[in-house]
Amino acid sequence: MRSPGVESLKTFNATAGRYMPRSSQEGIGNLPAELTSFVGRRSETSVVKRHLTRSRLVTLTGMGGVGKTRLALHVAAGLRQQYRHGIWLVRLDEVRDETLMPQTVAAALGLWDLRGRSPVPVLTEHLAERRTLLVLDNCEHLIDAAAKLAETLLAAAPDLRIVATSREALDIAGETVLVVPPLPTPDPDRPGAYHELARYPAITLFVQRAAATAPSFSLREADQAPVVEICHRLDGLPLAIELAAAWLPVLSPGQIRDRLRDRLRLLSRGRRGAPDRQQTLRACLAWSFDLCTRLEQRLWARLSVFVGGFTLETVESVCAFGDLAAGDMLGLVSSLLDKSVLVREPFPDAVQYRMLESVRAFGLDRLRETGEFATLRRRHRDWYEQMTTRGQQDWDSPRHQSWLDRLDRELPDLRAALEFSVMDAAEASAALRIGACLHSYWVARGMNEEGRHWLGRALAQPTGPSPERVRAAYTADILAAMQGDIDAARDWMRHARQTAAQLDDPLSHGIALLAGGAPELHSGNAAAAVPHVERALAVLQDHDDFWTLMALAGLAMLKAILGDTAGALLIHRRILAMTEPRGEVRLRSQSVWAVGVGLWMQGEPGRAAESVTQSLELRNKHRLSDTYGAALCLDVLAWVSAHDGRAERAATLLGAVAALSRTMGAPTGTYPGLLHHHQECERQAREALDEARFQAAFARGGRMTIEEATAFVIAGTAPGEEGGGGAPDDAEGPALTRRERQICELITEGLSNRQIADRLVISQRTAESHVQNSLMKLGFTNRSQVAAWMATRQRRP
Repeated sequence: MRSPGVESLKTFNATAGRYMPRSSQEGIGNLPAELTSFVGRRSETSVVKRHLTRSRLVTLTGMGGVGKTRLALHVAAGLRQQYRHGIWLVRLDEVRDETLMPQTVAAALGLWDLRGRSPVPVLTEHLAERRTLLVLDNCEHLIDAAAKLAETLLAAAPDLRIVATSREALDIAGETVLVVPPLPTPDPDRPGAYHELARYPAITLFVQRAAATAPSFSLREADQAPVVEICHRLDGLPLAIELAAAWLPVLSPGQIRDRLRDRLRLLSRGRRGAPDRQQTLRACLAWSFDLCTRLEQRLWARLSVFVGGFTLETVESVCAFGDLAAGDMLGLVSSLLDKSVLVREPFPDAVQYRMLESVRAFGLDRLRETGEFATLRRRHRDWYEQMTTRGQQDWDSPRHQSWLDRLDRELPDLRAALEFSVMDAAEASAALRIGACLHSYWVARGMNEEGRHWLGRALAQPTGPSPERVRAAYTADILAAMQGDIDAARDWMRHARQTAAQLDDPLSHGIALLAGGAPELHSGNAAAAVPHVERALAVLQDHDDFWTLMALAGLAMLKAILGDTAGALLIHRRILAMTEPRGEVRLRSQSVWAVGVGLWMQGEPGRAAESVTQSLELRNKHRLSDTYGAALCLDVLAWVSAHDGRAERAATLLGAVAALSRTMGAPTGTYPGLLHHHQECERQAREALDEARFQAAFARGGRMTIEEATAFVIAGTAPGEEGGGGAPDDAEGPALTRRERQICELITEGLSNRQIADRLVISQRTAESHVQNSLMKLGFTNRSQVAAWMATRQRRP
């Protein structure tokens, strides 16, 4: 189990299951900032850095609480300039199933597998030509899987380096194993003068952390002997020292020493065969536990049911029963936070708390002793079932992205809830409900393989026919189809329909009908998918808005792929009417893309580019983390660029699409029914450019992040692209956005607001807003003034 120093977990500010790159100014990667001072370890830091120049795998071993994680992160932070493709932290302490380890590493790198490929080849391809450093943190409980994956990645990627932390070595060829020792402590029989004590990192750590919890604390001469004895008895273990220092607000150093001495004597007999220091750490935790009040102890034990972070609201719902009331939770959580039993993790929309792994492990032992373990696991599961149900209700609202972010953070506990539920047929219905509610999350994040893993286990339990079983089978069908596993998708489609046939539930019947569209779409037979979706829509539109929107979005996409632009536009207007009032963006942007594809199919590349760019702008404005959707947009814009003779731009976009596709593990960035447009675009670009220019532009696009590729499209130029740059507006007059310039051009053509809406594939209300904004920015009061101003601009030399 994982037990780094308190300060190491305080620095973690990454979401569970998924890590986002830092800005280009700070370097590529996801290393958390060091929020507390790093004490000592100068020699160890130098040794690790030196060995990384000689060995491609350095494993830091040592007992829990010795500071392996903090040392690894500190070393990595000092090497940012040496790894131009990034330094990436992969936290493995929250992964219990070794089959999910490759998926976890891929997620940390931002790689999402959507096309039936396992994460391992996706990782090897991604890392093959990159100079990257991976920090694999806490491998001990997944030691075989960690060793196998590390060996595979190192063999495939010659410029890859790995720093691993583990209780034991990975034991593979080429590994350098470094034991992380405790912090040096002085001999309590000869503590020396005060200025000599400052040379000992253990003393420095105690003093710094004591001052953080009790600002008035300073190491007076009278405190020297107690502090030296505390650090010595705790064997220089950072975690133990910090737990002791946390009591300075209520106990003097002498009192801490006295209580610690008694407690350690009482617990001197630990688990047979365990190292002395491990027994000391357990004794320190037991000592800290005993210093808590009875209610604090009870909450400590109950909180250990959480695998990852948790909010106060979650604590009140899961842990408040019996002798712990909901009204007590704030005070108790605050107290445990002050005593370093909990770690605070702030996020933009919430504050979460987390237990250090060793602290959690100790609490789990206490929880099992109380007999409440099974009760807490069920309450924990029930809370996450309720949370995912609420989240699904918000998918078609402005809160869509915030829910995605929250589910990222909650993923370790969602996995724990699913694991609890799939183990027993009596609990499996809850797993079906959770899995079905996570449909949009798994799709958005590209976690198709994991979604299928949990749904397959849940559906294997004999729960009997139910609406949740239909939804779970539908989700399994979609995920399998997106991975190209068409046979499995059709099996789940049949299962959904057979189950729905046993229910008197029209909504389940409609969802089962909708399941028939995905296998046909992803096998390249869009025409065969249409009847499935149309029959589903006929049922769903009378029962549920969310599922109606899902069906409409799918039908718009199918119509566009088949070249029925009028049909796609008609459906798009229905989607706009439903989504704009509620602020939904994801399905709206998908629908706008579909209209753009339809316009391309009917030979209107200019209007197609406008629609697809609008889709990309919607995603960008609302921070939609949808790599697949962005790739679809960039691909269509590449087709238009090649058609317009902008071969270098087309090649750049194709490079960006290829990079995003590799990130997702997908063969291409488009649907099978549109693949020939992608291929024709590449052919045209290659014919127009010599090989060197094509490869240079393609490589430039391949180096772009999704944000850079989006900015490249919206700005219209990029460094190195033919045609140069240029300001978006004339030097004179107000600066208009690209959309405002479009509006002015359409006003000059004499179009009404309704006609402008149709041309730009937006609602009339949105068009009216754009027109009004343009008039206000220009200082005009009517359309004639806009037309005259545009004519003047066009006459300028």
